[in-house]
Amino acid sequence: MIEQEYLTYCLKKIEEKLQWQPSHLWKESDFVKLSQIISNQSNISISPHTLKRLFGKIKYKTYYNPQLATKDALVKFLDHDNWQHFVSKIKSEKRDIIPIEKDYKIKKNLFSRFTLVAGVVLLLILVGVVLPSQRSKNNFMISDDIFDVINSVGSVPFTVSAKYNLSNFKSDSLNIDFDFSHPIRGKQIIKIDKNRSTHNFTYQIPGYYSIDLLDQARVLSSKKILAKSNGWDSYVADETNRANYWIDNQINSKDTTGYLYFSPKLLHANGFDINTVFYVTNRLYADFEIDGDNFELKTRFKNTKSLGGITCYDFILTLICEKKSNYLKLMESGCSQFSGVKMGDKIIEGTYENLSSFSFDIEGWNTLQLIVENKHVQITINDELIYHFDYTEPNGKIVGIENIFKGTGMLDFIRIQDLKTGKTFVDEF
Repeated sequence: MIEQEYLTYCLKKIEEKLQWQPSHLWKESDFVKLSQIISNQSNISISPHTLKRLFGKIKYKTYYNPQLATKDALVKFLDHDNWQHFVSKIKSEKRDIIPIEKDYKIKKNLFSRFTLVAGVVLLLILVGVVLPSQRSKNNFMISDDIFDVINSVGSVPFTVSAKYNLSNFKSDSLNIDFDFSHPIRGKQIIKIDKNRSTHNFTYQIPGYYSIDLLDQARVLSSKKILAKSNGWDSYVADETNRANYWIDNQINSKDTTGYLYFSPKLLHANGFDINTVFYVTNRLYADFEIDGDNFELKTRFKNTKSLGGITCYDFILTLICEKKSNYLKLMESGCSQFSGVKMGDKIIEGTYENLSSFSFDIEGWNTLQLIVENKHVQITINDELIYHFDYTEPNGKIVGIENIFKGTGMLDFIRIQDLKTGKTFVDEF
């Protein structure tokens, strides 16, 4: 066996242990969640971007062979000491794993035959012989009269109507994925009743969602939904499930300090366990009408031990845009492995780069300024430019702001201004 065969087997066992839907159906939030679970269990940081490479969501080379630390993290999630221990155990048990080389040859022969058949099919398409019913099944060829969403923007609680006319489709594997995971009922993917024409779904948690029409794993159509907030919503979650947003972990009151802040005393009074590692997330979704590729953001924050922060103290800012989700992770000095930034298609991670400048004063207030102009990014902390870079793929308009503190931290204000139109959002709490 070769290294890649062990890695393929490892990923298969991870998928079996999670008992989620098949990995080819996973969304960005699933990879973020898995990253948090593995990183917390192994004490080794493994990014969602790396996981997407491993599970084939991002095209890489013929085989992607990550660094040893990443493989150690993966197998620690499977309760092995390290990668070598995992490989040795497989060898000792003589597991029956199909070699990748053999599998590749089989696929190659099938591909050769497929190429010949595909050529014939293409010729038939060109002369108009392929039946209309077959053409309608091609990816991204579904018209709005076949699948559409009524009322794509609204404030929570917000009921969306998915309208469809699928009686002519022969497939019995048609589903609608509402891009929401309920803490009890799980992922909200419903099987379509082709005898009906509407399925309603209520979003109780603000967010920017993608409603997908699926034929098995194939996405036939995708519609974006903005479920707007009624002011800031804040949540408490443990480190294994930071992306858990639901009514039972929402904070219903805040300290009357003039800041966006929840003291440990207040959280305890609201029934939250503060004797373990936890995170506080603040979220706001709205029609900001601000260009995600041309804006200036300024905010003032504090995360200290006296406030209830937990080492490594951090400040994470996420900007959700129509096309991309972006983030900036700042840490206390010495914890730069966990720092990082993503804007558009550009991802820079402290695991692989020296991001020691992505730190802040853990004793007092910090001012962050983020300027994005024509896809050029400048990051300034306390009036010092710490990083700048360019990206290429556009973000679209900003539709959501999220802030995460490890433990409890304070936000003094946040201001975002569109550099072209002057449109401004300000909140001083």
